[in-house]
Amino acid sequence: MSQYFFAVSPPEPLSSKIDALRERWGHPHHRVQPHITVKAPFQWHEQPEAFLAPVRAACAAAAPFDIRLSGTGRFGEARVLFLTVDGEGLKPLHLAVISALEGLLPADARSHEGEGYSPHLTLAVARFGIDAAGMAEMEQAAQAELAELPAFAVTALR
Repeated sequence: MSQYFFAVSPPEPLSSKIDALRERWGHPHHRVQPHITVKAPFQWHEQPEAFLAPVRAACAAAAPFDIRLSGTGRFGEARVLFLTVDGEGLKPLHLAVISALEGLLPADARSHEGEGYSPHLTLAVARFGIDAAGMAEMEQAAQAELAELPAFAVTALR
């Protein structure tokens, strides 16, 4: 059985800039390409085309849109540090993908999908070994170094 998810990746040089910041703290997320999850990970045991076809159709119906990675935020009692996402297109795209997969995948309440979806780009997660002081330092660095990132067009999912 394979695991899949759908995401938007920031273009270069934004991606490398985010990677460089995460790598300074030795956080495992620096080994994962920076991305904004659109559909949370799921397991699939059949041919991927069975779920790719309806997702492709949903994406074909969506017009490209711009987003911007802006300030920092925290989830889960400050245990997850992330960059916020400004722009109106991600939530409708997320809902279209979820709708396209309805009936193919079981609902997963832990995945914060549907109306609970909050687009973000994860910088660090405490359970991977970054302590509160390191998280605070990383947040300050992100606010200084990633504050003026340019907007970019979303034209595809990965």
